[in-house]
Amino acid sequence: MTRRTRTTPAQPKIEPKAIVAVARKPQVKAEVKAEVKAEAKAKVKTASRTMPGPAPVPSPTTPKAPSGKLGTLLGQIGNPAGAGIDELADATGWQAHTIRAAFSRLRQRGFPIALVTDADGRKAYRLEAKEG
Repeated sequence: MTRRTRTTPAQPKIEPKAIVAVARKPQVKAEVKAEVKAEAKAKVKTASRTMPGPAPVPSPTTPKAPSGKLGTLLGQIGNPAGAGIDELADATGWQAHTIRAAFSRLRQRGFPIALVTDADGRKAYRLEAKEG
């Protein structure tokens, strides 16, 4: 019995890629080039190359009180006794970390919020009067 071997078919010959002709850009007239250069120079002359002036100073007015749950928070801590985190969580339905984050953002807006500890050990958030 003779054994037959498989022969692999010959690979087709790959032709080299055809050379692609590069299209040239149409020539722009000298008048248009001069016009573009003149516009670029005009833009450079009008651009300010000096340092900007001092930043505007915010007015010392009290910030506008927000509405909604933030308004509820501010209303409760505006009391002379202040409000504890549990009381605020019950009023808003928020978790403690959300209330602390809201106070952080309100402080950035300019509200003077402070955490104070009473004589009996109760911690409460209060709005403090601004000095000055």
